[in-house]
Amino acid sequence: MSRNSSARQSAVTTYGVTVTAVSPGLFKPVMCTDGSEVPVSVDTPGEIRRHLDELLPQQFAFAERLGTRSITVFSLPRPADVATVPVPSIVVDTLAEAADRAAGNGFVLLLENLPGTWADVGEATAALVEAVGSEALGVTWDPANVVYGRLAEDPVQTGYPAVGPHVANVHVKDARVVDGRAKWVQMGEGVVDWSDQLGQLQRSGYAGFLTIEPHLQYEPGVTGLVKTTKDFVMRVRDMLGQKRSS
Repeated sequence: MSRNSSARQSAVTTYGVTVTAVSPGLFKPVMCTDGSEVPVSVDTPGEIRRHLDELLPQQFAFAERLGTRSITVFSLPRPADVATVPVPSIVVDTLAEAADRAAGNGFVLLLENLPGTWADVGEATAALVEAVGSEALGVTWDPANVVYGRLAEDPVQTGYPAVGPHVANVHVKDARVVDGRAKWVQMGEGVVDWSDQLGQLQRSGYAGFLTIEPHLQYEPGVTGLVKTTKDFVMRVRDMLGQKRSS
């Protein structure tokens, strides 16, 4: 167990934290591993096998220690000049094998939509989950990722209705495009219609978690990050309160 893993487990035990899922970056387009600062692209058979045979079992053990059965994963890199469909068989087969292993160990994988992957928008994510056809593969839904990727889908009006039946976790953040640059912004200051999104979740009987993920630490010039994050959380709570009273 690494020092960071030990520290996380200690914090969970000490403070009575409930961990809803872990997101180690499995099958993400690029990721850093083993403390390296050099990103590794998950676009070769050898690297895919390493994720399946080495990293996935490690994350089962890590999630077990933190008391969660849910692991967020991604859907391998999709080149920008390649059409979304048809999805290559290696993508479906990789997720199917991972889901089979998760089911055999009592875990559920949650596929997160992410620009640059084969599950970039809601409709593509739903199609991929349905192609795999495993009860051990659900969805982590992130409408702001669609906006940030400047993708041609309205994530709330089009994306969520497609992916909704599979959603088991929702990432909450906001984004907009300014002068051609996508950026993360304070809750309610972006273009994601969170009022409508929360309303759809409520009407569909969603009983999963909302994961606060502001990403504001990545934006230059943001000061007072703790206060900014508290403000973010309060805005989310205000929206939820309005939905409960409506």
